[in-house]
Order: sequence, then structure tokens, then C-alpha cells
Amino acid sequence: MKIIPNFLDKNKFKEIHDFVFSGRCSLYYNDSIVGKGVDKGKDYMFNHIFFDESKQQSDHFNYAIMPILGRLNFNHLIRAKLNCYARKHKLIHTLLHVDYENPHTVALLSLNTCNGYTYFEDTKEKIKSVENQMVIFDGLRKHCSVAQTDTHVRVNININLI
Repeated sequence: MKIIPNFLDKNKFKEIHDFVFSGRCSLYYNDSIVGKGVDKGKDYMFNHIFFDESKQQSDHFNYAIMPILGRLNFNHLIRAKLNCYARKHKLIHTLLHVDYENPHTVALLSLNTCNGYTYFEDTKEKIKSVENQMVIFDGLRKHCSVAQTDTHVRVNININLI
């Protein structure tokens, strides 16, 4: 696992952060956290899909994702999405999962600091959400999201790549 504080240049990060938190970035309700209905109805989140199914899904892809991709070493982009978790009354672990069953890498950029975190089953590690911090890890490691209790939202950009 690699943790990179201050991943993006301060000005570029501020542009992406301000865009996402301005209300100009559409967020869509998702009735599961893990996806594909695995945990449907147990929890919810909001997201914005920038890239999936081998194509750009959002007009904001170049603006929000390209500056991040330009700093990553990869051969193939699988998916890029924004996750937005609503505040919970207590820290709740979602289901442990891998994003894809095939070998891949996850790059997770936090857009705000909060007490939410990403939990890893194998090491019991808790990687807190820290603004402009990038966490890069083997996508086959089982992990889960833990929503925050101290801010209205926990927002990150989740990129899956090979």
C-alpha cells in the first residue's frame, strides 16, 4: 500500500474540491454501497460515474479525473467514480469486498478530512480520510468503507486501473 499526502498540486486539488462541493457535480442515489445490489437496501450512498464500461460517462471526466490520472502509473483504466457517503450516527463498516475479481489497483483520493476511513481485512488497518491524500493498494485486498460521524459527507474519488 502506498499513501501519498498532498497528492495533487494545491491549486488543482482546490479546483476539483470546489467543483465537487459547489453543487455543479451531479450526484446520483445508489441504494447499495458495495454495488451490483450485493448489499441493496442495507445502506446507501451517492456517486458520480466519470468512466466505466470502457468509456467516458461524464462530461466532467477531463476536468476532474485527468489531473489525477496524469500522476498515476497504469496501462488501462477500468473505472473512475466519485463516492459520497452521508453522515451516520456511528461508525458503520460496509460489507468487505473487492471492487473487481481480476487483478487491479485501486487509487483512492480523499476530497475531505473526516473520521471516516477505509478498512482492510487482512491487516485490520484503518486508513483515515485526509483531504488530498491518495491511497493506492492492490485491488484484490478485501476492504470496506466506513462512513463518518463528524462531517455531513465523506467524499472520495475511487479509480480502478491495471
